[in-house]
Amino acid sequence: MKFVFYLCLILVVCKGGKVNKKANVLIDDIVKSMSLAEKIGQTTQVDFIYLNDAQGKTQYEKIKEWNLGSLLVGGNGCPDNDGNISSSGTCMNANNQLWKKVADLALAQGISVQVDISEEEQETVIIKPLLGTDAIRGNQHSVGEILFPHNIGLAASNNVENFRNSAKWMRDSVIETGFNFVFTPTVAVSHNPQWGRFYETLGENTEKVQQYSKAFIEEAQNIQNDKILGVLTSVKHFIGDGATINGYEEGDSIVDEQFMDVFIEDNIKGYKGAVEAQTGNVMVSYDAINGVAMSVHPFVNSILKASIEDGGLGFEGFVISDYNSVIKTALIDLPRQSQKMPLDKAYADSFNVGVDMQMISDKVEDYQEMITLLVNETDPQKPNINMTRLDDAVKRILTIKDKMGLIQYSETIMKKYDLQEKKKIEIVKDKEQEYQDALQAALQSLVLLKNQVNTLPINKNSIEHVILLGDRYIPVGNGQFKLFQDYDNIGAQNGGWTIRWQGYNGNDYWTGDLKIQSKASSILDAIKERFQEAQIYYPKYSNPTNLDAILQDRNTFRNQLIANQDQFSQANTIVIHVLAENPYAEYMGDVNCQYCQTKDKIGCLYNNHDNVYLTESQATRLEIKTGAYEKQLINNVLKGLSKVVTVLISGRPMLIDDPLSISNAFIAAWLPGTSGGEAIVKSIFGEYGFGGPDKLFNKLPSPWISTLDSIKDYPKYDSDTVPKIEDPKFETEFGLETDIINYPILE
Repeated sequence: MKFVFYLCLILVVCKGGKVNKKANVLIDDIVKSMSLAEKIGQTTQVDFIYLNDAQGKTQYEKIKEWNLGSLLVGGNGCPDNDGNISSSGTCMNANNQLWKKVADLALAQGISVQVDISEEEQETVIIKPLLGTDAIRGNQHSVGEILFPHNIGLAASNNVENFRNSAKWMRDSVIETGFNFVFTPTVAVSHNPQWGRFYETLGENTEKVQQYSKAFIEEAQNIQNDKILGVLTSVKHFIGDGATINGYEEGDSIVDEQFMDVFIEDNIKGYKGAVEAQTGNVMVSYDAINGVAMSVHPFVNSILKASIEDGGLGFEGFVISDYNSVIKTALIDLPRQSQKMPLDKAYADSFNVGVDMQMISDKVEDYQEMITLLVNETDPQKPNINMTRLDDAVKRILTIKDKMGLIQYSETIMKKYDLQEKKKIEIVKDKEQEYQDALQAALQSLVLLKNQVNTLPINKNSIEHVILLGDRYIPVGNGQFKLFQDYDNIGAQNGGWTIRWQGYNGNDYWTGDLKIQSKASSILDAIKERFQEAQIYYPKYSNPTNLDAILQDRNTFRNQLIANQDQFSQANTIVIHVLAENPYAEYMGDVNCQYCQTKDKIGCLYNNHDNVYLTESQATRLEIKTGAYEKQLINNVLKGLSKVVTVLISGRPMLIDDPLSISNAFIAAWLPGTSGGEAIVKSIFGEYGFGGPDKLFNKLPSPWISTLDSIKDYPKYDSDTVPKIEDPKFETEFGLETDIINYPILE
């Protein structure tokens, strides 16, 4: 059986076209011709922000000065009209055209290497930098772009086509910006929903994880004749990032050594799919396994890079660290509970276990000086990096750059090494088709958890009154608070990794032309497309930042409903009650981390960066409840006079007993993206049938928890079976189905 798998894998790896052996020789010749500084430079990826001078001008010439192999846009970076990158702006104008200016300025700074192609002849090659950007489910750093559902929603769609579509449109938009390296996909298995990155996971069915990973990467990279015509994918985060105990970001996976094979088999499938698709890059995790941080873990070499014959995956691309992950490995022991070490040892260990490129935020000179000392170190008792290992890292990086067309050759070299010009991919600009693909993904991602007496679908022709509920009065920074209405909150529909790192509440980035370009819709937008203004009831707030004014406006709305009570009935009235999590990303979304509950919060990452929507104290319960105001209206004012459909916008399963009890129907909408409002309303009114025509879609990709006890100290690999959440409220693959209502087509 193993032989069949290996044979299939070999066939897949070779399918990209005949490999030019002379090209491999050329890469060897380039590496031999490079100085130590040039080699170390190629292993360096730095945040664009670090190129800035004191006045905030981005000094692109530093790319050549430091021989940089790659640059990245940090989570909060955005460009101005002159190509300068800032982390303090609003990013309101950060469109593809401004990003293209940044890319052009960076790509003009390729380093020149004199290559010895014979004893008496040299030729110049120019090595251009990789330009990395987050593209979790769309070109998220650009305004006006269409964004697909996050991974967990795509996994709920149970349709690999949605992964391909998401990858295709993301790829083309990123190419339009001039960037070439995307930090996506996350291929983690869904384990503990207390993890702040749960929405980046792909479900608990590992065979499907492998399938989704492969499909996304194939479409994003678009390899033809051994050339990457699309964008380079960074598959993350090797290995087991979703399997840390209690779901801690930058945490620790607890595995009995005798059951390590269970842990690996449960978490490796996404990487198998990635290698089958020939991903050019893999990113290692911040996390640890039994106290050994992944940035220095031998699994990089022994599992990821080792040949198939030696029991590995045979990955031939290059491995990159996460953002400052080696620095964290050296200096921070909690919440990961790994051993601290000197920084030079951490860098040496990281290179020696197989990490080829280091992602750092700043201090390029210090990093490159340290690596230089480690390469020149001759005392075997001290940390060191063997020159052969450094050459291997550089060769892996340059091999991928060659496949991407990022190495510029002279005609002489082209002929000598039988090189072919790389074709350019044809970008298809079709916003309507992109929108339809995103809408399909959003529709198929929704999961119907409750449908009492076939509440859904509701025939909109019978509805005379639509009541929208779901407000939150929350912090927005600097001691200020603001009310957001989640039925009109496109930011909440998108969650984290939207425009900037932590995402946004509200519609600031989806107004005017930006809303038209992205075809974005909130639930309110979609309702207004179907009903007249007089039929739609929701609170109108004169000042959403003033609590007294809010309370007065709420009382006015309550009185309006009371005044119209005699018009409402179960037959003609529907309440759409929306609950939403605040946007968050990474550890800012962690829940119930024990290190955040102590007085000094040592080891708590929660307060290291500011998510303006979160309270100072981290939540301890993964629970969401109906607001007191909404509950009063539903239970006292509207009781028996309407059907209640609750929509939960969240990045994970939550404890939902409270809202479930007052709902006739309940939809888990995940984070459905820019088209999410339209998708939700279509599903409520039967314009889309849950399950799809073949009843294959709209299924839970992982169990829905019923208690917090079921995920306490979970997952732990301490037996020969994969850990499972016990007694879930809803099992994996659960999802109720509905029929379509065939409305007459209006002339």
